[in-house]
Amino acid sequence: MRARWPLAALAVLLAAWPWLAPRYFVFLASLILVNAIVALGLNILSGYTNQLSFGHAGFLAIGAYTAALLALHVPGLPVPASLALAGLVTAAVGLAFGVPCLRLHGLYLTMATLAFGVVITEAILNLDGLTRGADGLRVPAAHLGPWALASDASRYYLVVSVAILMTAAAVNLTRTRTGRAFLAIRESEIAAEASGVPVARYKTIAFGLSAFYTGVAGGLFAFVVGFLSPDAFDVFLSVDFVVMIIVGGLGSVPGSIVGAAVVTLLNDSLAGFQSYRPLVFGAILITCMLFMPGGVTRALALVTAPSRRTSMRSSIVAVLAVVMLLAAAPVAAQQGVTDTEIVLGCSNSFSGQLAFTGEQATKFGVDLYFKALNESGGVHGRKVRTIYYDDGYRPQDAVANTRKLVEQDGIFAVIAPQGTPPVVATLEYLDTNKVPLLFPFQGSPIVRGRKYVFSGMTLYDRQSRMMIDYLAGQRKYKTFAALYQDDEYGKAFLLAFEKDLDRHKLKLVASEPVKRGVNDVSAQIAKLQAPKPQVTFLVLTPSAGAQALKERQKIGWTDTVMVSSGPLTDERYLGLAGDAAEGVEGLSLWPDPVTSELRGVKAYREAMQKHFAKNEPNRYSLSGYFAAMLFTEGARRTGRALTREGLVGALETIKGWDSGILPPITIGADHETQRQGFWVQVEKGRFKQLTDWLKAD
Repeated sequence: MRARWPLAALAVLLAAWPWLAPRYFVFLASLILVNAIVALGLNILSGYTNQLSFGHAGFLAIGAYTAALLALHVPGLPVPASLALAGLVTAAVGLAFGVPCLRLHGLYLTMATLAFGVVITEAILNLDGLTRGADGLRVPAAHLGPWALASDASRYYLVVSVAILMTAAAVNLTRTRTGRAFLAIRESEIAAEASGVPVARYKTIAFGLSAFYTGVAGGLFAFVVGFLSPDAFDVFLSVDFVVMIIVGGLGSVPGSIVGAAVVTLLNDSLAGFQSYRPLVFGAILITCMLFMPGGVTRALALVTAPSRRTSMRSSIVAVLAVVMLLAAAPVAAQQGVTDTEIVLGCSNSFSGQLAFTGEQATKFGVDLYFKALNESGGVHGRKVRTIYYDDGYRPQDAVANTRKLVEQDGIFAVIAPQGTPPVVATLEYLDTNKVPLLFPFQGSPIVRGRKYVFSGMTLYDRQSRMMIDYLAGQRKYKTFAALYQDDEYGKAFLLAFEKDLDRHKLKLVASEPVKRGVNDVSAQIAKLQAPKPQVTFLVLTPSAGAQALKERQKIGWTDTVMVSSGPLTDERYLGLAGDAAEGVEGLSLWPDPVTSELRGVKAYREAMQKHFAKNEPNRYSLSGYFAAMLFTEGARRTGRALTREGLVGALETIKGWDSGILPPITIGADHETQRQGFWVQVEKGRFKQLTDWLKAD
């Protein structure tokens, strides 16, 4: 009886968790248990049969997309059937992959599994007709009979139920003939084979069984997160899974659960410092290998040796209980407004190819204005505090970070997030929770007219209209081509270009997509050159845009006007191409932050010199500075009784407001804050303004 009380206590804690913890920690507990199921599966492969895999993110992706597609195309299918099918499909792939891997050992097997994960991610990207590729896939709610599992609590209980079943199966596996064969292989393949154990067969079974566990976890992951993007299933996720089983203890069922809890909570804690993750996880691995080679559970077992089995179980339960209770320490999500402060935040790119933009817009833009504001007393006596997390331009991470900001940190509103795919991925969640999304640094028209969204730049279709009317109308160009990023960002521009060219009785003579994260665009440039367009639009991220300009220079393609689009139109990013950027044209949305004599821009430069003297003024930090200024104007108009609904109403009253940075701003029912831009051309590394402000009504 005494030996069972820890399990009973854990069962009570698991059952009561949604009633004890804030919403975000219910979501986080679900993620811990999903990762625990993956760790259990990986332990079967690595802990029992010594086959180390760095490809389990690929198996997770297969299970996740299988369950998501079933939910989309077979909406009446019960969730147990969806999860079972996700596991079986993934197991079939695991078996197919396991057979050729039988000849591989050690480093060669590790490299093969690593390549498998990369292939799966590329397949998801390229099967965009089925998976929506880089745009990401929104997952509908799971159904259990007539009930939709639409709340965090209902999804949590689903995950707990499945996790208990999978854990019980893993515990009892070693009591079966198959489990004993696995253990014999772990101890010595040669001895096992000499004893009559068919090693090849059981290794293949281990691959299939491990894949089944991971596929079921993938299905749960899809329903818990609600949005899938191939970026989320990269090699670093596979490394996370390996770290889980090493930290917890190879071959240990309790270790899998503890390792999953530790790593998941660490990832959550490092959400604002993604660039430090490899360093932190590397240090943890080295520490475990040096001081706890058997993992946390083995270390606990040695400490509690006198009554090993009972004490060990108690210790594991204690570790999990402490982890969960520490996670629940914040009492509840606040609205983000107190008597003394207003809390704002966003998920942004502080790592990866858009790290410069994200850091400048937030820490040297939004925060720059708020520093000056707080020094002068804040807004109606309240100072503004900001919280940021890093999503690395990954939509799925943006969703998780936004949930954390709203449910754990209790922010009042989201301000100045970056990137069309991450921002679009968070729209449904923010709309449902009635959280204002203020001035995102993206221009997809999908945000137009949403009650709680106010755009942060001239939307892409308006930009397209101005660009086409200027180039086809005033400058009389007739042939156009486009090199665009194959996601929401690029496609939004592509559709707008096609529509606006049609108004002038013209069409794109060529268009070539570039997958997100791919920088080699030589093949696309060669195809675009063939029809000899007079104008070629670049709708790309900075690194791909720079490569396109260098490739164009390399092949001597000089008879086209290269036009940068959207956020790419900035001297710093075009400057990555060196002298290949000379002569590039585009539509700039912001005045020159270095030379402009506009009142607001001069105030921006003075604040930058005072607070961040070593940071050079640029259009990205100016955009964040303007976003903070516009929020402050709305908050002042709302009055001391600041509410989300009040802020929305106050922003809608802005008519002809002079910021000293942009032409007078009027915010209408469409919630667009900008409708203008001016034409520029790169001349000796700087933009030369060619027109006055252009508008598109």
